[in-house]
Amino acid sequence: MPRLTFLPSQKFTEVEPQTKILLGGRKAGVDIRFGCAACRCGMCGVRIVAGQETLSPMKSTEVELLRRLKLTTDGSVRLACQARLDGDCTVDLDFQDTYNPDDSFDDDED
Repeated sequence: MPRLTFLPSQKFTEVEPQTKILLGGRKAGVDIRFGCAACRCGMCGVRIVAGQETLSPMKSTEVELLRRLKLTTDGSVRLACQARLDGDCTVDLDFQDTYNPDDSFDDDED
């Protein structure tokens, strides 16, 4: 089973293949900031430290949202509600302190 490790706490858990990072975090007892859990708000962005190649490919909705948030789309940042594991992965949760999704969206997008 894939091993999911969270920094800086060093907490980890083993999860079934295709488990989302967000669900793995709950299992490991770590706090991952999230809002909608449906690829609409961008609050659950995390930096992938190791194992980027073991994650599911990004869908166009995830890429578009990362671009709107002005975050990289090279796979080193993923939305925890979207990225699924197929192998070991290490995630940096301190990254969530480096951006505010609310600042990236225009107020006039109604």
